[in-house]
Amino acid sequence: MRRKTRHLCNYCFMPGQEKEILKTGKTLEQFVAGLGLDGVELLVYRNIPYFESFEHLAVGVHLNYWPMWLALYRNDKAALQQFFSSKDELSAYYGATYCMGWLRCIRANIKAALAERPEYLVWHVAECTIEEVFTFEFAHSDLEVATAAAAVFNRVADEIPEDVLVLFENLWWPGLRLTDPEVVRQFFARLKHKNVGIMLDTGHLMNTNPELKTEQEGVDYILKVVKKLGSEKKLIRGLHLNCSLSGEYVKSFERRYDVDSSNLERMRHVINIDQHRPFTATAVQRLLRSIKPDYVVHELAYTDFNDFEKNIRTQLAACGRTPPSGGDEGG
Repeated sequence: MRRKTRHLCNYCFMPGQEKEILKTGKTLEQFVAGLGLDGVELLVYRNIPYFESFEHLAVGVHLNYWPMWLALYRNDKAALQQFFSSKDELSAYYGATYCMGWLRCIRANIKAALAERPEYLVWHVAECTIEEVFTFEFAHSDLEVATAAAAVFNRVADEIPEDVLVLFENLWWPGLRLTDPEVVRQFFARLKHKNVGIMLDTGHLMNTNPELKTEQEGVDYILKVVKKLGSEKKLIRGLHLNCSLSGEYVKSFERRYDVDSSNLERMRHVINIDQHRPFTATAVQRLLRSIKPDYVVHELAYTDFNDFEKNIRTQLAACGRTPPSGGDEGG
């Protein structure tokens, strides 16, 4: 029998973050407690532990990820040379210039994450080159990417204690999209670590259907995909809860990659697809009742922490949860 669902929010520690939070008049601990949350899902994208421990708040940790990694794993030099003009560029992206070095970086990242003593880790399963982000002409199938991702995970899985849950997250790029139950089944059948599950990102799943126009349609679609998973549905242990209704944009942009585009332009394009907005309709409660996740992470975009708080409160209200009224006490 599963325990009561715990509600968290995403948090990425960067220089100056403490000052940004303090502009709300609260510490991080007070920010979390004031919303009635049970902690945070901490992003750890580095290879050494943070100098400041977050283990008192970090229920889960999101590991580093590389949208484009299959060419390095396969030592496909021609493909790598298409996107990296030098070994320095290659090293800057992967932390290494060859597969074994990259695997060592993954191991170091896992160790840094485990320093926070989390209950779970989050691992992305997807592959997408910079060009494919724009063209949507993907070179690899879901099963091909998922099979390779399982092999990569198995190479480093011995770093993870058996009592730490690993949740694999879906994206809308090739890999674990969740839209094909057979891919899901085969992926999990290949894993060596037994304490595993799915972190279902609702916005990412909505991104696989550009015809969605309303939150109600989004919820219906998610529940339809989850139902198709059959017995694999039980693998869903957590939700990255957010709303993405970007179909109009996806159907409108030109399927062309501009090699001279800036990183800012590329990031803006991805954000236009993956919106990370709060759910506002109570229809989202149907997801919580049907899936009964152990963890709900309110993974939302924001401009500053006042905006973040407003967005979390909006989504909590849609979920039928009422945060404490202005005090610092937790719920």
